[in-house]
Amino acid sequence: MVDVMETWEDFAPFADHPFGSRPVWIGYDPSHTGDSAGCVVLAPPVVSGGKFRMLERHQWKGMDFAAQAEGIRKLTEKYNVEYIGIDATGLGLGVFQLVRSFYPAARGIRYTPEMKTAMVLKAKDTIRRGCLEYDAGATDVTQSFMSIRKTMTSSGRSATYEASRTEEASHADIAWATMHALLNEPLSAGSGMQPKSILEFN
Repeated sequence: MVDVMETWEDFAPFADHPFGSRPVWIGYDPSHTGDSAGCVVLAPPVVSGGKFRMLERHQWKGMDFAAQAEGIRKLTEKYNVEYIGIDATGLGLGVFQLVRSFYPAARGIRYTPEMKTAMVLKAKDTIRRGCLEYDAGATDVTQSFMSIRKTMTSSGRSATYEASRTEEASHADIAWATMHALLNEPLSAGSGMQPKSILEFN
């Protein structure tokens, strides 16, 4: 965690184009029953295995598919968006289809136990290496990740990951949205770097 205003000299959060022409990746976790929708804007590393920076995060409650997609569209006007990853499972499919109408390259992520495991492993590796930076005041980001727990599928045949449904974690929407963006970088990108973070989730 960092003081964004002091540390990120290339980021102007109140400007029309806060990150200039530099690329960003967007991750989105749609609203499910009782949850808010999560959306994050990440600045990818300049070099493979480097640090990601969370430039923006949003939690949208009570918004229909069109309003959620419009929120993402506005981000594509604000930033040079290189990648968008969206949970296209179930209720997320509606938002994904709308986003593809203005950003055809959007990636639809279909949740399976294997996909969830891959996303969590990628996030744990990134966090363990100290390669996910966000503002020190963003305690909801930390809570969101720490709410994720390993569990078994209903059949009991394989492991998967779920989140506690606390009001603070809001079903970990920010964490899942972040993982949808991180998924654009291969898991092997940061191999060999040393652990630097105290943030963990099981």
